[in-house]
Amino acid sequence: MLKKKWLLKEFDKARVLEISKEFQISPLTSIILYNRGIREDEAIKKFLSKDLGVMYDPFLMRDMDKAVERIYAAKNSGEKITIYGDYDVDGITAIAILYKHLKELGISVDYYVPDRMQEGYGVNRDALDKIKLSGSSLIITVDTGITAVEECEYARQIGLDVIVTDHHECKEVIPDAYAAIDPKRKDCSYPFKSLAGVGVVFKLIQALAENDTIYTLMEKYSDLMCLGTVADISPLVDENRVIVTEGLKRFRNTKNVGLKALIDVSTNGKAITTSTIGYIIAPRINASGRLGCASNSVELFLTDDKNRANELASYLCEENSLRQQTEQKMFKEALEYLESHPEVKEDNIIVIPHENWHHGIVGIVSSKITEKFYKPSILFAIDGDEAKGSGRSVSGFNLFDTLENCTDLLEKFGGHELAAGLTIKASNIEAFRKRINEYAKNHISETMLTPTIMIDAAIKAPFITIETVRDINNLQPFGVDNPTPAFMVRKIKIHKISVMSEGKHLRMTLLKDGKYLDSVGFGMGEYYHHLEEGDYIDVAFALDINDYKGFQNVQLVLKDIKKSDEEGSDN
Repeated sequence: MLKKKWLLKEFDKARVLEISKEFQISPLTSIILYNRGIREDEAIKKFLSKDLGVMYDPFLMRDMDKAVERIYAAKNSGEKITIYGDYDVDGITAIAILYKHLKELGISVDYYVPDRMQEGYGVNRDALDKIKLSGSSLIITVDTGITAVEECEYARQIGLDVIVTDHHECKEVIPDAYAAIDPKRKDCSYPFKSLAGVGVVFKLIQALAENDTIYTLMEKYSDLMCLGTVADISPLVDENRVIVTEGLKRFRNTKNVGLKALIDVSTNGKAITTSTIGYIIAPRINASGRLGCASNSVELFLTDDKNRANELASYLCEENSLRQQTEQKMFKEALEYLESHPEVKEDNIIVIPHENWHHGIVGIVSSKITEKFYKPSILFAIDGDEAKGSGRSVSGFNLFDTLENCTDLLEKFGGHELAAGLTIKASNIEAFRKRINEYAKNHISETMLTPTIMIDAAIKAPFITIETVRDINNLQPFGVDNPTPAFMVRKIKIHKISVMSEGKHLRMTLLKDGKYLDSVGFGMGEYYHHLEEGDYIDVAFALDINDYKGFQNVQLVLKDIKKSDEEGSDN
């Protein structure tokens, strides 16, 4: 069990009470807003309203005017456009909404998704040749392309114009494309920098729309935008908050035949939340891209044939089951590698290479290694002389910057602060491991390697009610930069304790001040061997409403448990 640090946030009590009174919300909800840095009246109003009026003018993005001009020129001259997208959920949803919109505009359009196994990540020359031969004269990249400097130059040489739409970190040199749209460009003044790839594409659609209002566009595309934004773990603030809120409204009753089929086959009627999307729906879409080609997922969102949609949705579920089996095997092998290489396990950045791994799944296993050891990790799937890797980081440590420090050892790389993909010669892996760990000595602190639970408030058991939870839920959707609020109760007694799912999960009934509280700790089954009924513990948790056969009660979703220093007394 990783030792976690609890950090109780401080707040201005007087200001919190003012917010509570002015906006008619509970003091606890006011504390959460204050802790998120949302403290001024205008910011609070904007956050609580989730209004479409906060969506910015798309032409504030650098090169948006050039892109719109070129696309309409293609329409007027009868040119064919190919959308070139990434194979993850963000890329797939971006392809789908742009394809639909260009079709509506009467443009001849096709799409291309690289085969992960054969082509790898990003734009490649062979694909450009195929697209040119297919009759296209314009390519629009989605969720990729901002680092494709050489590929964009090659496209120009063979007579292809390229419009890049991306949201990944930019390198020093921007591709010399017809237009390069990315809010993270240093010379882009767009106010919100954290759109997902599908969000950037929506801004392009918004700029192209001549007759559609923002309300009409949301009605058409917000469900898929919500899916792509949540799946890409984008911050759920500002425009993303509006996109996800609008999408969640339409998700269950979506008019997209393919999305409806996938929801029906995978959720078993569960309420659609950001968690449902992130943990149940998105992995099924990603599965086809991880194990092969993601075109099936794109087709799912473009088809109007219910039978074909059901067939594709079932196929994605089967692929996801296969992915899970492969992932479990790889995770076990990764742990075995660390046991036999203790020096790697002790590194600040864990690097694990393996010759028989599926490179489409190394990213998921990297996430699990980082979660288990709370260290940045990079896993490589070696194939002959080449290795393809995927890395995940911890809060505060920029993985993209780390890779930039190793460009001479890498064939190519791209990504974000917390996640990245890379290709390297197999012979360079050990030198790479030493280099990044040398870099980490000066750039990673022990604090970064200690998981921290940010506690919004210490609360007393009697205040934990369904009404409290409902009021807090007005701050949804929760996600990155608007995390699910966390609370703590000190010195609470374990009344009952048990495990579920063959010991994987913990269940407890807790008692304090005469109030019984149900709690569940997902993945916390090991605590069962260290706790007993009658023990007094401190608990960190999120609040949820458990609905079972129409009966609702508050449930604590545990984040961590510590034994109390003293039994029984309040604090």
